[in-house]
Amino acid sequence: MEKNKLRKKTLALLASLDKAEHDEKSSKLAELLFETEEWKRAHFVGVTLARYPEIGTEAIIRRAWQSDKTVAIPETIYPGHKMQFREYKKGDQLIKKKFDLFEPSEEAKLVPKNQLSLLIVPGVVFNSAGYRIGFGGGFYDRYLTDFLGDTISLAFYEQVNEELVIEDHDIPVQKVLVV
Repeated sequence: MEKNKLRKKTLALLASLDKAEHDEKSSKLAELLFETEEWKRAHFVGVTLARYPEIGTEAIIRRAWQSDKTVAIPETIYPGHKMQFREYKKGDQLIKKKFDLFEPSEEAKLVPKNQLSLLIVPGVVFNSAGYRIGFGGGFYDRYLTDFLGDTISLAFYEQVNEELVIEDHDIPVQKVLVV
């Protein structure tokens, strides 16, 4: 199936999930993440501020802060569809940017790529080899080209599809946790 059609179909399926079921599955994925060696050894965690129907990340951010991990969230850069990560602390001001995404302000400390020890990579569709279809901007594929830290994605079973077509620029994550 074509990438855009697969993305739209999967996003519609996610949006149709019962909110309570969605929250419960997001919570289970967070708990699975907390049990990984990658999470346990991470000092700097890169994670998005999820928007429904994405898998929730609030619990991940809270646990990171409770565990004295530094949290970094992405800031998108246009033109060029690039991104960088900035430190995110409780109470920090966020700015609503393109696509109604909340991102850090320019006052937030920039986190160099080589300091991120774990990157939670979002996506819409995944296969068992770690390849993914994202939201269509290519931001993470560009960022991952020379990223040396650990990469994990979180997915509901509804997001796993082995028919995903892999393109030359696609970079897989090391691990996909699924519930």
